Amino acid sequence: MPLCIKQMKFSIYNSAININDKHSLLYNSFTGMFVVVRNRLINFNNLSVEKLSEEDSVLYKQLIDASIIIEDYIDEFSLLKDRINNADNNEHEFILHINPILDCNFRCWYCYEKHITNSKMDKDVLNSTLKYISTILQKPSIKSFELGFFGGEPLFYFNSIAKKIISHTNSLCKKLNKDLHIHFTSNGALLNDEIVAFLSNFSCGFQITLDGGKKMHDQTRFNKNNTGSFDAIIKNIFRLINSGIDVIVRINYTRENIESIYTIYESFKTLNDSHKKFIKFDFQRVWQDRIDRFDKTEDKIKEIRQFFSKENFNVLSNYIPHDVRNSCYGDKINHALINYNGDVFSCTARDFTFENRIGFIDYDGIIHYNNPLSYKRNNSKLSKSICQKCRIAPICGGGCKQRALEAFDTEECTFAYSDEEIDNIIMEIFELSFCSINK
Repeated sequence: MPLCIKQMKFSIYNSAININDKHSLLYNSFTGMFVVVRNRLINFNNLSVEKLSEEDSVLYKQLIDASIIIEDYIDEFSLLKDRINNADNNEHEFILHINPILDCNFRCWYCYEKHITNSKMDKDVLNSTLKYISTILQKPSIKSFELGFFGGEPLFYFNSIAKKIISHTNSLCKKLNKDLHIHFTSNGALLNDEIVAFLSNFSCGFQITLDGGKKMHDQTRFNKNNTGSFDAIIKNIFRLINSGIDVIVRINYTRENIESIYTIYESFKTLNDSHKKFIKFDFQRVWQDRIDRFDKTEDKIKEIRQFFSKENFNVLSNYIPHDVRNSCYGDKINHALINYNGDVFSCTARDFTFENRIGFIDYDGIIHYNNPLSYKRNNSKLSKSICQKCRIAPICGGGCKQRALEAFDTEECTFAYSDEEIDNIIMEIFELSFCSINK
């Protein structure tokens, strides 16, 4: 009987990048696997799977193992959609963000939010929120619950809002055997020993921002009496990590403050390894400062990231697009953000205006959604034909649901990536992977 020979093809998620005169880097964004080959062995512009299988069986098998070559019947786009759905539609976890207030003790020039004086969650919205939490936690499918506090500055009115919500949620989670994690996105200035002592009883984390080194930070983030806040925030970060509370130090950088970023290291260099495990650094450019994707400021921040990494600090790689399996919490079907006034949102990175809300919570703790808007938002990922054919679609997914929604009516790349920029993203991933393996 004749042998049945499988029909094979090249994946649509392949990239080939020349890394020197003799070698090319082959990458498949669905599997995340790399293969380095000699240029004389392969030329994707004039190559067939059959020819490769005949001329170099070893390389042919390598490319199959990396899914650079796959079976002809495989529908890769359907597999990617399944991957996205599995990540975004996880029924076992729920993420709830709460804005106790939309006012803040600082007025940072780059903040996108409209600070609202005297905007405080009242008793009615608080009780509605507690009812909503109770309803969610009663669902047998929910195994873990993440409670995030945003704002404004969420540490305002801590005892009367956040503490009550945490205590209520923790009591239910213990009773129903659910895992609970708590997170605050805060400027860190209002922390004190009492708050830290309370939060140290839970699985808890913070994101706290610094705006450059001390001098530059204090010019951006200062108190009403014009005193700087850098020293107080550093002291509070140490309070947290000394209590075993995880902290992501988000460092906002610009062309103006980039040279001061190195000095931040001086504030943390005395940390021993047992304390370093509680702290991560996340370097993010202030969005109003970015003109080009690649400039001298970006070159400089790469050096700074490497410097912190060499000093054995954990540096996040959030400058590289997330794999679709690590999608934003705003993309999750089991996610909501309840504003101080009862409005409900999906995204924390947009202004909390009436026009941006996706629903509202009523007195009984039931969220009423704007169904047409929610449906459009939930089906916005990879809706463009350009995204469906993109070689890095498994990395960016066409953007988060919010960005995809906002760019829904155009057929251009949501990020306006050029081929050169896509190659640069792949090289960043390769370098990060290589450094992680050899660290």
